[in-house]
Amino acid sequence: MITTPVRDDIRAFASAVRAHLDDLPVDEVDDLLDGLEADLSDQAAEAGDGFTIPDAATYAAELRAAAGLPERGDAPATKRTPFRERLSNARTSVEAQIRRNPAGAWLLDLLASLRPIWWILRAVVLYLFIAPLFWSGYGSMSGALAYLIGAVQFPGIVLLAVLLLVSVQWGRGRWAPNAIVRGLRTAVTIVVVVLTPFTLAAIGGNLQSLVWDGSHDVLAAPYTSGLSLDGQRVRNIFAFDADGNAIPTVQLFDQDGTPLTTVGNANGNAPFDNYFYGGGGPVPVPYTAPGAADAWNIYPLHEIPAGVMSWDSVEDVKKATAPAFPFLRVQPVPTDAASSAGTTAGPTPQPSPSPTDAAVTP
Repeated sequence: MITTPVRDDIRAFASAVRAHLDDLPVDEVDDLLDGLEADLSDQAAEAGDGFTIPDAATYAAELRAAAGLPERGDAPATKRTPFRERLSNARTSVEAQIRRNPAGAWLLDLLASLRPIWWILRAVVLYLFIAPLFWSGYGSMSGALAYLIGAVQFPGIVLLAVLLLVSVQWGRGRWAPNAIVRGLRTAVTIVVVVLTPFTLAAIGGNLQSLVWDGSHDVLAAPYTSGLSLDGQRVRNIFAFDADGNAIPTVQLFDQDGTPLTTVGNANGNAPFDNYFYGGGGPVPVPYTAPGAADAWNIYPLHEIPAGVMSWDSVEDVKKATAPAFPFLRVQPVPTDAASSAGTTAGPTPQPSPSPTDAAVTP
């Protein structure tokens, strides 16, 4: 069975009629108004633009007469119209004023047709607000765009689907059976309205990092802070010399003389690697010395062992120790065959005597 959607002006009319019957018992009013919104919605769908909503006071009087009830007496002086009803009446009045102008009526109809887009946007903003509370994003990416990409994977797809369903049902006037749920719906909508500009700005900033860069011939790839191998962050580096022996301390620089670090610029001034600190360890810390700045390019970096996290950064850094090399020794660097042959062929050349040495020879 297909139900005709209830228009806002019909809801406001039903509320106004109920207000004119508020001197009667609640159950009696419910019986009189049972099916009113649905009947008027069907009439509006059949009549189209020719449908006109009747006067609420006259309609309420007719209901009283048809039910054999007495006319309305003076309402108690202390009775006040509920705030929700006053707000609805005010909205209906403003809408009626705007619709008197053809341009205003066109604009309201346009906004009404865009309501489903708002329902989807509300769910997406809620998703981007909730998702960071449960996971850190998609792969090595970060930011709002990373969570949107993560929505195509479990559990992101489940969370987004649930929020979409709830938002659409709320937009259709469903799943709000009592004042508590309706209040929650209003509160959520207000929060989303406040968060929407910031969310769109964050997504725009993420997209800007992926657009065409005039100094390159390709689109910028997703950025991974520090050193990475096959898309995975490098935690530490262990060096071996040409003979295959471990080098206990080594400094590394790139082709421009810039310190080569595994951390990158995302770490700021933290005394530990933020990326691995959030993951539970082992967590690299920089090389330190009295009176010297922290160095992130002296390897191997000391590490906070896994499983000793107290989430007190000062105490955790004190627990950092030198990590064990993955190998005690590796294969020596192969020697060039020609050079090897040259060092073994024939006697070792002797230096020629200098003229001075020849002069003193007896």
